[in-house]
Amino acid sequence: MRVFVLFQVHKSLQRIKDRRLVNFIRWNPASIQVALSKQSPFISSPHKVSALMMANHTSIASLFERCIVQYDRLFKRKAFLDNYKKEPMFSSADGVGNFDEMECSKEVCVNLIDEYRRAEGDDYLSSFGDFGVGHPA
Repeated sequence: MRVFVLFQVHKSLQRIKDRRLVNFIRWNPASIQVALSKQSPFISSPHKVSALMMANHTSIASLFERCIVQYDRLFKRKAFLDNYKKEPMFSSADGVGNFDEMECSKEVCVNLIDEYRRAEGDDYLSSFGDFGVGHPA
């Protein structure tokens, strides 16, 4: 039975790749890793089947972009800033508020978006030279 289930899983994954239902970046082998295991005898579950998916892919950049757009709209209108001014971290002597921490966090998010966009390019890994990912040449 287990071999048949494994065959079905791999057949479904091959169908996903063949129909191009998932877009993979060109510089990395298109792969989806699957691990089938027995149900734990220590955890009772009312479900016959359970699954966990962990994914990291460049399409997350669009979500971060939407967050930045929403942040900019709210910050421009000064929405909810009064609540932050009450906190010591964001208060200022003139009462205007100190929102440098928010701007710094926004900049970190923008840099993350830029990194994901660069990762979509075919030459992404070549920009790291012989050092490997995470150590720009």
